[in-house]
Amino acid sequence: MPDPRRGAAVLPTLAAALLVACGAAPQPGAQGPGSAGQAPGAAGGRLPNVLLITVDTLRPDHLGCYGYNRKTSPNIDLLARRGVVFRQAISAAGRTVQSFPSILTGVYPMVHGLRYEGQRLEVLGDRLTLTRVLKVRGYDTFAVTQGLNVGLHRDFDLYDPDVYLDAAGRKVYLPAHNDREASRKGTQWLRGRRGAPAPFFLWMRYNAPHWPYEAPEPYRERFDAAYHGLHTFNEEAGPGVERGDLIFGAVRLPSREIEHAVAHYDGEVAYADEAIGELLKTLVELGDFDRTLVIVTSDHGESLGEHDYFFEHGAYLYDPTVRVPLILTAPGRLRPGRMVESQARTIDIFPTIVDLLGLPAPEGLQGISLLPWASGQALGPGPVAYAESGRNFYKENPRQYVDGVAGKWRMLRTERSKLIMIPKDPEPIWEFYDLRADPGERVNLAADRPAGLKEMKKDLLDLIAQDPARDDREEPPLPPELREELRSLGYVGGRPPR
Repeated sequence: MPDPRRGAAVLPTLAAALLVACGAAPQPGAQGPGSAGQAPGAAGGRLPNVLLITVDTLRPDHLGCYGYNRKTSPNIDLLARRGVVFRQAISAAGRTVQSFPSILTGVYPMVHGLRYEGQRLEVLGDRLTLTRVLKVRGYDTFAVTQGLNVGLHRDFDLYDPDVYLDAAGRKVYLPAHNDREASRKGTQWLRGRRGAPAPFFLWMRYNAPHWPYEAPEPYRERFDAAYHGLHTFNEEAGPGVERGDLIFGAVRLPSREIEHAVAHYDGEVAYADEAIGELLKTLVELGDFDRTLVIVTSDHGESLGEHDYFFEHGAYLYDPTVRVPLILTAPGRLRPGRMVESQARTIDIFPTIVDLLGLPAPEGLQGISLLPWASGQALGPGPVAYAESGRNFYKENPRQYVDGVAGKWRMLRTERSKLIMIPKDPEPIWEFYDLRADPGERVNLAADRPAGLKEMKKDLLDLIAQDPARDDREEPPLPPELREELRSLGYVGGRPPR
């Protein structure tokens, strides 16, 4: 096992390697050799590799490249300096089972059909995925997801295998149960195919920032070493406080305990970042970095107490749980260092990758290419974003059930405004926020701005009308075999909120 203390050494090694691999970054305003509108394979060369890095439960505002003051993400920050950062990227949903299929299919959950845990994964059926588009073009496809099972395995050559044969026919046994092991597994696969004639598509899913915020040393206490409390934010602390009590603020923790929980979350982010650095360093060592598109994003964010919603995601649709990082690097294709303020969506990742590769856009996608904004050709507003909630109306999960909610929360968001619909009987509740004046979404303007509310409300209701599950009021019971898995993740069980 790698020495945990090595994490600090990854950044300078990687930084030096990137300078050698990529050369000095172009000066602002300089035109790269593969400017927008020119396909990477236009000269008849091999298509670039594609590396999709997803970090579960990662908030963008806890990364240095998004302005965070803690040094949680030196390797992701370095990657951001080599690429384009979208400052307002929105997930299609606040839950993993809905959001990852949206990333790889380019459509919202109401179209791909996965809406809740326990659903039959055959729902995705033969739906087109980014993986299949690349595989048809001759890509080798490999996924390291640490056991994620949301129906996306079908189109990969290898999906999360514990045992597989490498390009030379050698048997490789390498399970991955944490982020370090995930990087080791991805690195092993990359080394095993060195010199292969085909480009690759590698999906790496890192999971550290997810609850229960217990990173290995030295990350566990990195950001709050002076703490000497009881760790009462963690269900492993013993009797007293359960996570379910915290989710909706039923138990008010002292501010010092909340600060320590956030420090633990940040330690998990730093741990994931170190693992990502090891993978990127391998790309450089193999000579693959300068011919690889790298995308960094997340399935959803995490609420760390905002709106009295603690250490969870998916029930609400406020920005802490639906905003995600989105970083694109395309050596020779996109000018490094660009910060894009226009809104983007995770359903746009699939068509953007296809566009960057110079391939024809598939039909039937709801996402659009972000290349005009990433290249600086478009400076106006980005696409309007839709998102939906997870299980906050799920009675089988009493500690997250919001009394009286009669279906999924839904929202529309622009760079300026957000509309949230909370279905309740007899009439839904509407929340309308001015995101520029009120980024914390504290002042509901639904009664004060009827004109803006009316326009977005019509658009949202028109979209909901297309949803085959628009009248669903409650999710079906969980299959018994899934209940324990979700309980171990803190998603079901526990006491209802008081």
